[in-house]
Amino acid sequence: MRRAPALALALLFGVACQVPSGATATPAPTGAQQGGTLRVALPAEVTAFDPWTTDPASLMATRQIFETLVEVDPATSRITPALASSWQMTNDGASWTFTLREGVRFHDGVPLDAPSVIASFERGRTTRASAYRALFDEPSAIVSIQAVDPRTVRFDLRAPFGPFLAHLAAPQAAIARANLAGTGPFTASANALAPDGTLTLGRNDLYWRRDAAGKQLPYLDGLVFRPVRDATSRLAELRAGRVDVALDLPIAQASTARSDPSLVVSPRKDAALASLGIDATAPPFDRLEARRAVAMAVNRNALSAVYAGTSRPATQVVPPGSLGYDESVVEFAPLDTDAGRKALADAHVATPISADLAYPNGPTAAYPDPQRIAQSIAADLGKIGIVARLRAVDPAALRDAKAAFTLDTTAIGLDPDDVFWPLYGLDDPSGTSLIVGLVKKARADADPTKRAELYKQVSKIARTDALRIPLLFADRPNAATARLVGYTGIEYFGTVWLRP
Repeated sequence: MRRAPALALALLFGVACQVPSGATATPAPTGAQQGGTLRVALPAEVTAFDPWTTDPASLMATRQIFETLVEVDPATSRITPALASSWQMTNDGASWTFTLREGVRFHDGVPLDAPSVIASFERGRTTRASAYRALFDEPSAIVSIQAVDPRTVRFDLRAPFGPFLAHLAAPQAAIARANLAGTGPFTASANALAPDGTLTLGRNDLYWRRDAAGKQLPYLDGLVFRPVRDATSRLAELRAGRVDVALDLPIAQASTARSDPSLVVSPRKDAALASLGIDATAPPFDRLEARRAVAMAVNRNALSAVYAGTSRPATQVVPPGSLGYDESVVEFAPLDTDAGRKALADAHVATPISADLAYPNGPTAAYPDPQRIAQSIAADLGKIGIVARLRAVDPAALRDAKAAFTLDTTAIGLDPDDVFWPLYGLDDPSGTSLIVGLVKKARADADPTKRAELYKQVSKIARTDALRIPLLFADRPNAATARLVGYTGIEYFGTVWLRP
């Protein structure tokens, strides 16, 4: 059975959805100083200001302007209050009631209230090419949104939907008025976007958040986002002092930045999962013994050399700290080439075996050098008698590549369902897959404790079935001047400050 890569969700979550947009992203710095303008080099131009329809580069900007009802603390993976000060789940998770925070105003002066939340979600539901459908399923998990009173809003779902609360923390689900006014720490004037693509944001002097010492946020006077498409040029601009942050640096540029004492490389940890998908309908990989032989042949430590310290071997499809991570799983399969060859021989699988290995034809979040990774895996497979024919394929077409092996990229989202569902939950022609059943059950349960146990069962069965081999978790390197305090690689600047 073919397992689909997370194409749609990778596009949705790719750059900006793996970390929340709020003040919990960084701790309150000690002795923070007010003032200064932070200059940020983006890999692409900002093209839109509606969170529901922004591309990854634009989301870098919109997450400074708009805020979500809840957010996810990256240190603990816990859902924490944001525009909603509290919430209550009823009807086994089919209804969610949120109390909105008092004293919050949009940039145009209008108070935050339940009707504005409803209008923001309605705009997402009715807008073409909106992230709404990817976040809240299709058909929509949300049946209705009602104002209980001016400061209370209730979401009624079609059925309990496990990822619902975490998906409310996605930057695309931020609350915006029809005129695209937000509540965030920075504001955009009518002429904020210059003809050359430079975006200038100003400080929101009425912002509601304060740091642990009671000082009003943000510390900065403003932000300037400038598109610098070439990664070498982004790093050059940073080293020359013309920008303070360079986002999305490839491995080579990140390594150069790391050797510069005036810079700090702050990678966003575990941005994407690299995994080797196996087509279990293609002989001899329709046999369990052949798939297990492959799992024992792949040398993850050899792959890590490509990443220059920006990856970690994966024992399962979600990283440590995630809901459903199984601490009892210390390795997916032992590296044992001899045992792999013996498994094929004992199963009377004749070698050599010819098989296609499809890989992305350009860098992805999981593969900075996909051809080199594919070559390394092909060399490993060759040691057990599998001759892998390499095929470079457009990342969007990998699912239909009809190859025995596929190097897939899966963005690590805000909820484990963002990984488990696209990898295990989409394809089950027979309707009898135990893994698919468990993933569906976890998706339909709002109890995090029960969901965690279901995902752990999936991880254990996945090791046995070996339909997909987790390879590693890849970081996404960003670099900044050492003068920047409170920055941890998260693309949110409401809690950072600049030393003189």
